[in-house]
Amino acid sequence: MGNSRVARTIKNAKISLIFYFLLLVITFFSRSVFIKYLGADYVGLTSTMMNIMGFLNLAEMGFSSVVAFALYKPLFDNDLASVGEVLSVFGYVYNRIGFIILICGAIIAVFLPGFFKGSGFSDEIIWATYFTYLTTTLLGFFVNYKEVLLAADQKNFIKVKTFNVVKIVKISTQILCLICVDYGVYGWLLLEFLFLSVYSIFINLQIKRLYPQLSSTARSGKALKDKYSFIYQKARQAFFHKFSSIVLQQTGGILIYMYSNLSMVTRYANYTLITSSIYTLLSSVFDSTNAAVGNLVAEKDDKKILSVFWELQVSRYWIATCMVYVTYSTIDLFISVWLGADYILSFDIKIILMLNLFVMLTRKTNDEFISACGLFKDVWAPIAEALLNISVAIVAGNLFGIVGIPLGMLLSTLLIIGIWKPVFLYREFIPEKKRYYFLRVFKYILVSLGSIFIAEKFPVLYLYSGNKYFDLLSLGLEKTFAIFTISWIVYYVVALEMRRFTKRFSTMIRNKLFA
Repeated sequence: MGNSRVARTIKNAKISLIFYFLLLVITFFSRSVFIKYLGADYVGLTSTMMNIMGFLNLAEMGFSSVVAFALYKPLFDNDLASVGEVLSVFGYVYNRIGFIILICGAIIAVFLPGFFKGSGFSDEIIWATYFTYLTTTLLGFFVNYKEVLLAADQKNFIKVKTFNVVKIVKISTQILCLICVDYGVYGWLLLEFLFLSVYSIFINLQIKRLYPQLSSTARSGKALKDKYSFIYQKARQAFFHKFSSIVLQQTGGILIYMYSNLSMVTRYANYTLITSSIYTLLSSVFDSTNAAVGNLVAEKDDKKILSVFWELQVSRYWIATCMVYVTYSTIDLFISVWLGADYILSFDIKIILMLNLFVMLTRKTNDEFISACGLFKDVWAPIAEALLNISVAIVAGNLFGIVGIPLGMLLSTLLIIGIWKPVFLYREFIPEKKRYYFLRVFKYILVSLGSIFIAEKFPVLYLYSGNKYFDLLSLGLEKTFAIFTISWIVYYVVALEMRRFTKRFSTMIRNKLFA
């Protein structure tokens, strides 16, 4: 079981990384094309519509994470009958949620022309954009709900591969049609809908092929819902956590539009596209261990749990330090090369975005263990986090402008994610005193700051050539080499868990290469 878990973890991470880099290139290229042919304001409109869809997804109530938790044990026991029953309940619930989203979405549509009154777009374009995104969102509730099985069974690479192949073809087709045909907004939206429909067909065919003996229908879920009532209980708890996550992720674009305009939404979204791409990259790697952690928790070996917990923590603090430093050092030059100097944001916004990225990356281990244990009962915490985020963003937005919006997210995540979540996890599950956690994390932060200080003093050979592409590549490579080398050495010297992680990782690589 252990070897299979490690092998699937590596495969999930490998597939995620391959498609991440393929998609990264085409996403950044396509954004410059979309801004050129559709306009910065329309790109800002689509970003705001996606934020609205995020809020509609609140109706999902966190059922997907709870169902993944509920599937770990029957999958571990190879109990396909129970797996089918859990999926049936999930399908029944998701269908009902889909109808709720459809009704709420129709009500919101009535008010959209007034909300975007000063945008310069016709009501027809606003509604066409909105209903395209609403329809593709509903596909996940009526058609694609079984894909949660792939994540729980450590086969998420299948979903990643299918989704990203379809997405790459979709974006490529949209680019070609804009450049060669100039088919406009309506053609672009039509392709958006068609390709996501194709994905829905493909992913369901894959699931049928992988689990031919699995019997599960949304209709039968109604009769089984009482048997799996704990899913509803956990989902009610998880809802508040999902609420907080959506508020943190989706309020930015909407609030910026309220304080500024759609063009500024696009400028801000360009930066968050970069930080979210980095977050997605590392999440693809980090999330490949989710099911493995779920199995580890099921084994109930305290010594092994504690060892793996700290190896994951130290490795993620190290990687987060490196990625945030390199991003901070190169992001302005990258924006200038990519879109032009007019799209560069102020220094204070950049700093807050970098700190937000660091907090979001270093929270992953705690979130992973909390999810694997099904610990969702601290419902007050996400409510406090969301309210604090919105309150600070609105007050600071009025006082300081746009910089106040990411500041709200930073303060709320530091208090709830940085302090409360580890306290909660330790109280409920981790077999160690809480003070050891904060002492180690404080040590990691000092190591990270010290490594950054040394890297800043490191005599890099920034080869300014006058060629913006070469200059960006040169700066990025030198900053990457400096911080990864320096921080790894310092972490390796001061942290035993880093030495254990290095040994474990090098052993896996050797076994992979020389097996």
